[in-house]
Amino acid sequence: MPLVGNLHARIAVRCTAVLVIAAALAATACTRPVVSPTPHPTPSDTVDVLDYIIGPADQWPRLGDQPQHQVVDWDTRQICWVKYANPNRFECWGWDDQWVYHQVDHALDGNSSESYRFTDGRWMPRFISRIEPWTLDFPANRIRWFTASCAEVRGPQGIRIDDGPNLYPMSQRAWFETLDAGLLGIRDVLILASASFAPGKAPGPPEKFYFARGAGWYKWESVRGIVRFDRRGGPAVPIGPGCGR
Repeated sequence: MPLVGNLHARIAVRCTAVLVIAAALAATACTRPVVSPTPHPTPSDTVDVLDYIIGPADQWPRLGDQPQHQVVDWDTRQICWVKYANPNRFECWGWDDQWVYHQVDHALDGNSSESYRFTDGRWMPRFISRIEPWTLDFPANRIRWFTASCAEVRGPQGIRIDDGPNLYPMSQRAWFETLDAGLLGIRDVLILASASFAPGKAPGPPEKFYFARGAGWYKWESVRGIVRFDRRGGPAVPIGPGCGR
């Protein structure tokens, strides 16, 4: 009988040990640190505007009301459009993780070799909502005008270099629509409206830039008219030298 008693005692001890271990594991599971949740992804209604501004290489060059070619430098984060099949007539924008910037316009009316750029070149945020239009004024912006030799001069608006406030306020607005993009078909389109205004005055009529997802810039519109470049074809003209690049 002592053997039986000892066996019962050993079984009781083992059962007690198992219960103690189970309780300890349960307590550990309940008290272990909570793992931080995975960071939330970018909201589904937020869009990277580069998906619209930069068209695939096989979509360029283009023809239409004017020849136009897209030149992208991913290393410097710059996109330029060579206009009129002339390497000396171009417009360049740049970008970072926060903003898209207007860098230089070297394709002025009248085939001028002059150019201009802004001191506050913020053009639109890099990421904007698909649902809510984005808008912002830049009241402290200034414009800088340059000759063909890149010498800064008084611009046609009569502002002297660093004379007085030298202000060129801008009002920017961007939003999305589904539009008929001409020969590019029905597209999801980013529209940028840019208007200058005198200090303390309401903005004037804007110029509008139209960018089709999967194709890039295809139309420009202002009070002076509408210019389309939505037909694939034409010369792939490289960008030439200029100021502000």
